[in-house]
Amino acid sequence: MAEGKDYPSPKLIPFRPQAIWRVHPARYRPAEFRSGPDGNARFSPIRTAKGAAIPTWYGARTVACALMETVLHDVPAPPSDYILDIERLRDADMRISRIRPRRVLSLVDLSSKGLKRIGLQRRDLIDTPVEEYGRCREWAIRLHAHTPAHGLLWTSRQDDSAKAFVMFGDRILESAFKVEIDRDRIYEGEHLDALLQLAEHVGINQVIGL
Repeated sequence: MAEGKDYPSPKLIPFRPQAIWRVHPARYRPAEFRSGPDGNARFSPIRTAKGAAIPTWYGARTVACALMETVLHDVPAPPSDYILDIERLRDADMRISRIRPRRVLSLVDLSSKGLKRIGLQRRDLIDTPVEEYGRCREWAIRLHAHTPAHGLLWTSRQDDSAKAFVMFGDRILESAFKVEIDRDRIYEGEHLDALLQLAEHVGINQVIGL
């Protein structure tokens, strides 16, 4: 897998049709892949060895995990004077969708067991600060190149009670996912309630823009 080292091939595991939650701007469809050069996420943007962009999107198995990995991703520990601004979410028109794959997918296992298999630990790939995202993306490129996987699966750093995903849009089409909830507003109703409960759970005491 890596230059100068003979790592075993990554472990691929089946992901049977289950709900996947996504938080995203309203202008994007629930399972729409993006391949632009912008962004600085752990496993995107990425390109093949030939320079072709690999479209991706992120998702999570639960509402809480999806919110923790997006809206609350940058909350410091402890939150101290962090302010959760609901008006900013409204201005950005952030939405939440639920989709479900129509068939079994094959994902690279980046659990502790899967990481051990390729000579890594969580601190090497999952529990890393933003300053190390470039190296994480290099691993995503390797994993994409050396497997036929549809994406990557790991235990979320932000919510270790749930799984997070990145899917590869050159391996699976948007149409391979059934849309069950199409772009609900996260700044209203039950989704806002869920967000406020999470904010209280992690210790955010300042919420504005309600």
